[in-house]
Amino acid sequence: MTMTGKQRLECVLNGQIPDAPPHWELDFQLEEEMFGIDLESMAEPDRNAAQIEIYHRLIDDFGWAAVRGGYDVAEIGRIKKALGHRALVPAYEGGGIFWMPIGGDNMRKFIMRLFQQPEELHKEARWKCNYAKKFCSQAVDAGADFFVLTYDFAYNDGPFMSPARFAEFVTPYLTELVHCIHDLGKKAILHSDGCLTPILDQIHSTGIDGYQSIDPQGHMDIRQVREQYPDWILMGNVCCSMLQDTDEASIREAVRYCMTYGGMGKPYIFSTSNCIFKGMPPESYRIMLDEYQRLCNLTGIQ
Repeated sequence: MTMTGKQRLECVLNGQIPDAPPHWELDFQLEEEMFGIDLESMAEPDRNAAQIEIYHRLIDDFGWAAVRGGYDVAEIGRIKKALGHRALVPAYEGGGIFWMPIGGDNMRKFIMRLFQQPEELHKEARWKCNYAKKFCSQAVDAGADFFVLTYDFAYNDGPFMSPARFAEFVTPYLTELVHCIHDLGKKAILHSDGCLTPILDQIHSTGIDGYQSIDPQGHMDIRQVREQYPDWILMGNVCCSMLQDTDEASIREAVRYCMTYGGMGKPYIFSTSNCIFKGMPPESYRIMLDEYQRLCNLTGIQ
């Protein structure tokens, strides 16, 4: 019997290999273009109902294995109640660890604190980590099936801080948060864009269960990451910038590369290197999914 997307993702999270890699995306922003639903024009009760409708469509039409639970405990509970029987529902956490400050002025202030106020920075890191651990416990109580930790640690050419500073101000706290999530009986996947190569060993050493993005724009190659960490859950690597242009041959080639090295018979979740973003031509996503399905069919998966 053919597995559902949810069952495939459960297999991957449980350390098993499903009949084909599951598929889902961290976010979907083409609801108007693909489903004719304009969320921005709706009041909150109607927007919530429409979002549930969109998630049903993503499961039915595109085979999504999970749907976004979000950063809010109440939203996680609402989505879980409505869709938990059809897809897994991850909680998103984005504030428990230091990651790349947004904007030049914020980066400048962070660098000054890094060198001039390290003890104060550690105090803030401790507070952030403790707050995130409380959120994770509440999210599990609300029904979260696993966690996506959304911390962009790098620019396209390298991490936002040196490996030595990362080892001091990030790795210990990330390790603690991952252990907390494991103590709650759940798995965690890191989302980070950019070039993580100089710090990837540290990230893997935290015990985190997976890594999403594997950003080609950040010179991350899923083949190399897979060779280095054969048992790590990998997700992504279909380049988002390429999907801005509907070049069918390039899209299909990228999908084949990810499925080959990510990939078939390995702990892999098929996705873009970020999300299905506003402005992506819907046809690009359809081509990407068509090639994914074709490759699954080659192994007898319908």
